[in-house]
Amino acid sequence: MRSDAVDIVTPRQVGKSALRVTPHGFGSGPFGYPQIPHQQCLEAVQAAWDEGVRFFDTAPFYGIGRSERRLGLGLSECGDRAEYAVNTKVGRTLEPEPVVDDTNATPTPDGSKRTPRDRRSGHRVHFDYSYEGITRQHRDSLQRLGMSRVNGLTIHDLDYGYQSPEQIEHIFAELSQQGGARALAELRAADHIQAIGAGCNREMRNHASWEGGLHEDLIERLADNVDLDFLVIAGPYTLLDTIALRRVLPLCEARNMGAIIASPYAGGWLVDPESHSYMYGETPDQVREKSAALAAVCRDFEVPLAAVALQFPLAHPAVAAVIPGARSPAEARSAAEHLRIPIPPALWDVLKEQRLLDEAAPTPSGP
Repeated sequence: MRSDAVDIVTPRQVGKSALRVTPHGFGSGPFGYPQIPHQQCLEAVQAAWDEGVRFFDTAPFYGIGRSERRLGLGLSECGDRAEYAVNTKVGRTLEPEPVVDDTNATPTPDGSKRTPRDRRSGHRVHFDYSYEGITRQHRDSLQRLGMSRVNGLTIHDLDYGYQSPEQIEHIFAELSQQGGARALAELRAADHIQAIGAGCNREMRNHASWEGGLHEDLIERLADNVDLDFLVIAGPYTLLDTIALRRVLPLCEARNMGAIIASPYAGGWLVDPESHSYMYGETPDQVREKSAALAAVCRDFEVPLAAVALQFPLAHPAVAAVIPGARSPAEARSAAEHLRIPIPPALWDVLKEQRLLDEAAPTPSGP
């Protein structure tokens, strides 16, 4: 039986931009957790580097600056700056708040913290998508990373999970009328960055906004207001959920935008359901049932479910990379191993025959 492995070495172009990235990327979101030892994070970066990873993703929001600091230190011990690409995010400014001021705390629509304060650093999140805000955020990120440039800047969390409809309208005004989109375009034109991205999230907290297409309307509106090169897609294109095939990935293809697949393990659920919930919320029964059916097919073909989950998104022509998160050297090496495992082409056929995978979804072995 013939088996195919995904090419994770040859860089892919990200949409219409000048940015090229290794298909195997590294998500440093877990670096934001203070309980993860600092040295462990540095070793995780080194392990990923040794496995050939040359694309790294982070954000000011992850640990309120902690992820960027740790990633920058880890990469400083690896190769030359020209050897790798870094994507970080804009939309949140980290303001010093030496004395706690709870009037600065605001909730998300579901009641969780929208503007948290890190008690260790004393910095609080403030949303700002204006020209001045994005310009400052870019420079602040460079300081935390210890770099003179990043390759991509992504508009972070402009979605119904973090914002109310009123807040979304305010953000669009900042991007359009106050020039946040212009700031990003100027940075790209000056070659301070190579590409502009935007987040596209489907978590348990915002599932309702996807059901009737409201969230897809939001993504299309964002693409109309900002000259995007790519989307960072977290949740709507995984082995468990391919709703991005409905409108989001066709939008990428129509406008020559690339796609970066974040959270390919569906919040960790597809690797370790004992320790993780599905997409950061209570796991629905139908997800449990579908996961069990997927796992059964993978056992029949003697391949790990996690390997199938990680390789699947890379078959779509718009997808440039997957960026699984890693909190340890072992997790970084595990992702590389999952991407190297050959998947029998017949497995994808069985998944479609059993209606566990959308018939229209491209697979590594063919349509």
